[in-house]
Amino acid sequence: MSLLRLDSHHVDEVLDVLGQAVESVTGCQLVQATFQRHEQWTTWPPGQATKPSLGSGDRTLVEDHGDYWTCTTAVAALSGSSGQLVLRHSTRPVDEQVVVIERLGHLLGSALVDAELHERDHRRAAELDSANTELAGALAALRHREAVQDEFIHLAATGTELDMATSLSRLTGCAVVVRDGFAHETTRVTLTDRSPVAGIGDPLVAVIGGRPEFGTVELVMPTDPGQSDDNASVALQYASVALGLLRGHAAAMGEMENRLSRDLLEDLVTGIPVEAAIGRAAARGYDLRGRHDLVVSTWSSDTGTWASDRDVDRVRTAVAHQRLPCLLTRTHGMVVGLVHHGVDIGLLYEDLCRAHGDNDGLIAKGEPISSPEHIPHAYEQAQRALTARRQSSDPRGSVAYSDLGVERILALDGNVGEVERLIDHWLADLMNYDDGHGTDLVHTLAMYLDLGGRYDDTARALSVHRNTLRYRLSRITAISGHDLADVDTKLNLHLALRAWRLRRTGVR
Repeated sequence: MSLLRLDSHHVDEVLDVLGQAVESVTGCQLVQATFQRHEQWTTWPPGQATKPSLGSGDRTLVEDHGDYWTCTTAVAALSGSSGQLVLRHSTRPVDEQVVVIERLGHLLGSALVDAELHERDHRRAAELDSANTELAGALAALRHREAVQDEFIHLAATGTELDMATSLSRLTGCAVVVRDGFAHETTRVTLTDRSPVAGIGDPLVAVIGGRPEFGTVELVMPTDPGQSDDNASVALQYASVALGLLRGHAAAMGEMENRLSRDLLEDLVTGIPVEAAIGRAAARGYDLRGRHDLVVSTWSSDTGTWASDRDVDRVRTAVAHQRLPCLLTRTHGMVVGLVHHGVDIGLLYEDLCRAHGDNDGLIAKGEPISSPEHIPHAYEQAQRALTARRQSSDPRGSVAYSDLGVERILALDGNVGEVERLIDHWLADLMNYDDGHGTDLVHTLAMYLDLGGRYDDTARALSVHRNTLRYRLSRITAISGHDLADVDTKLNLHLALRAWRLRRTGVR
């Protein structure tokens, strides 16, 4: 018995020792051992597991099978029913063999119980290590996220947009692009230490502060990211919130700026002494010295008589994209802006189209202003340009007063008398006929001349048949007495119609 070492901590090793030494110890052959492992009956050598045949009070059972005998003894279990060890011998085992077999069953049970307890402890230790590792990872991720949150909270109070973009790039290992509400790039932070052969994956994009008018921030993700997308997404969301606070503060300051600059600009377009204008502007942090442009903007989507503060903010953002200081106000359904010289009204119109979501707007600009005393005159010029473009065949887009043709002469206040006589001489009969019969022959003639006398284009613009247009033109000739085939007559009629449009709309 001293040669049978059943002190291993592994069940399989205990069974291997049993199989190798049982015959030399007992003089019998091993048939099978049946025991519970992981709360299930197990048979070794492997076979169909069966419950023990020993009764609850039996310790050893010797049976005659004719040509051989078996001796079955109990195998102690950790809990529940005992197992059994079955050995085989060609003759009936003697009493000394039975005692040895009983002792072997007891030792085997103790060894199996000890091995199972050891395996259970090892398994639970492994599970505990895994749980600790998972918990440590969760705590590390939580600490990382708290650190990210604290950093962006601090930057929201003290930092700039560039500071936030730089931190986001450092925390995520990605390039960062910040855009405004017009999708213009305002800040970009690139990675200088990344290999140029690294691929670029799909960007992660977040709306700043959850408000589309604030723009977006995006991470340009590499195809081989150095960290999980989850951490990058969390950092992106914190950065989005912080940028939202920053841009929200800027928007609030813009609203305050709107209120504070409104009175100043309204006085400037009315006309105030130069020194007073420069002093008041300087108190607002605006430099009136140097050249300026006066622009007016109106949009069909503006509701009510007055343009809203949001429309002013849209213009402010669009002008800021050109990096030009400005003063803005809103009056009579228009946004009025005094901008440092060099504003591109074509680009301004494109930006405002994106901001409004349509292109049904108009921007006009007066001639360059060299002194504050010229601001009222430039304001009048911008309004006249606006009026002239509004009454044209294409009443949208952008127009500068300097680009106007004959309208510049027709719109001059000093020419009012002559212009009125021009209108009366060439259009009085048609206007009286329209007033008395509810027709619109003056408008028909204006459209016909604007489109160069092209029948098909004019009919299409008026949404009438070609024959209907031909009839209207014959009535115009008959009523006015003017020959539309004469070049000089057509020129004078066109000038009179341009003047009629300007005077009918007026300058607000």
